[in-house]
Amino acid sequence: MANNIIHCKNIETSKFPAAADKIWSNLESNELVDVQTGDKPFLTTTVRCFRDDTIQKLFFKFVGEDDNVLSYFRFKDEPLYKQDVFELFIADSLDTSKYIELEVSPHNVKFDGLISYSKNGERKLDMSFDILDWETFTVFDKKKSKTTSVWSIPYSAFKNPPKVGDRWRLNAFRIDHSIRGVSYQAWQKTGEINFHVPEAFGYLHFE
Repeated sequence: MANNIIHCKNIETSKFPAAADKIWSNLESNELVDVQTGDKPFLTTTVRCFRDDTIQKLFFKFVGEDDNVLSYFRFKDEPLYKQDVFELFIADSLDTSKYIELEVSPHNVKFDGLISYSKNGERKLDMSFDILDWETFTVFDKKKSKTTSVWSIPYSAFKNPPKVGDRWRLNAFRIDHSIRGVSYQAWQKTGEINFHVPEAFGYLHFE
């Protein structure tokens, strides 16, 4: 199995799946690595996903080992990336010149924006982009030393809703602050402390 592909199965669900829902246990777990080196981070992070074509939603679950939370943001679309955060960059085709940037803090504060690149490579962020009905649930469990975040993204967020056999481009990230410093993690390493490296994106395959 290629390590740059996340396989997105179609599974019917009647509700927003809780973090402990057994539906997640049957899905492949994709580990994040150090964004520069590709090495295993001190604290691990995993991401899983599935979709429900009936209700037309994508579901993602992040789980990160966590011994401390640093996040003071409380309002939507604040610069969450400056502190602890889970992130997903997702292009609804194989074209990475435009993709959605999604972020969620440990306090369940959300950020959504649309990234696009000009012909000369200049990156632009459209903050007027908003996803209606994007649901998230995020919690830091101090006793278990982990932060868990579950997302539900409607197909309506995308210009090209997923179809069986499609492949999209995406990458998943985490920023974690601790007494050890800042850990920058990615599903597919970029080779630098920079998440916006579209050519490093992996693939989301709709089985």
